[in-house]
Amino acid sequence: MKQGSVLKVEGPWCQVETNGHNYRCSLRKKLKTASDERTSPVVVGDLVQFSETSPGEGVIEGIRDRRTKLSRLAPWAPGKEHVVVANMDQVLIVVSAKDPPLKAGIIDRYIIAAENGGLGVAICVSKIDLVSEDEVSWVGNLYGRLGYPVLYTSAVKGVGIDGLAGVLKGKKTVLAGQSGVGKSSLINQIQPGLGLRVQDIRKAARKGKHTTSWATLFKIDIGGYVVDTPGIRELGLWDVRGCDVAEFFRDIWEMGKGCRFSKCTHSHEPHCAVKAAVEQGSLDERRHESYLRILESTKEELPY
Repeated sequence: MKQGSVLKVEGPWCQVETNGHNYRCSLRKKLKTASDERTSPVVVGDLVQFSETSPGEGVIEGIRDRRTKLSRLAPWAPGKEHVVVANMDQVLIVVSAKDPPLKAGIIDRYIIAAENGGLGVAICVSKIDLVSEDEVSWVGNLYGRLGYPVLYTSAVKGVGIDGLAGVLKGKKTVLAGQSGVGKSSLINQIQPGLGLRVQDIRKAARKGKHTTSWATLFKIDIGGYVVDTPGIRELGLWDVRGCDVAEFFRDIWEMGKGCRFSKCTHSHEPHCAVKAAVEQGSLDERRHESYLRILESTKEELPY
């Protein structure tokens, strides 16, 4: 029995690496327990045990417990979990300064998904050559103040690539974000020999296609690993209750300690310290609105 890491899952086949050798593996029938055929029980980053059946081929016999994971609600199977990647150290949330537009909501959703799965978080604003500094500085001012590393990059101009390399070096990182934000382009800058396919965002948007079709784990020369993931339009949160949402908004969580009601949802209750902070200007209204939208999306019965 051999042990290895899953580099790629493509249909019924997995690419597994062990000791510098790659194997094309299928799954033992007993592991095919997912109720939806489009959800594989094995994901990129999984540590697996497999039997070699012929040179370069094998059958996965078992999957070790996951240390961390990045999950979402499966859009094709309501109420079911779709694990995107496992056993990474951190998520690099990639958002573009323009095309597609920069939105705080997607950053907040990925922060919740990452931290809920035990992953660290860094934020990368790409395509900064398309805008002025004033248009994107709020990302660093907000999330940097909350303790998240924030990078500003341009793959076209080569801006911020050294800083990006510093964040990736020595870690296992999954790059996540919407379609067209430039994840593959940034990985190509870090590891030019990979030659990952990229596509003009205007063409991709018109066709509704993703440049990256499958999540894939790559080793990088500076030390560490990166996973390029397909872009998504919307990130549904998995295993997050409405009463827990505020904990992932570090500033709102701290302000909420001053609310009169211990179970305050910061939406409609009187004597709410968070709503007072919005009125006083010490909490950006957009930040509070992002929190409320995510709170509403959990569809949970709330205490008030």
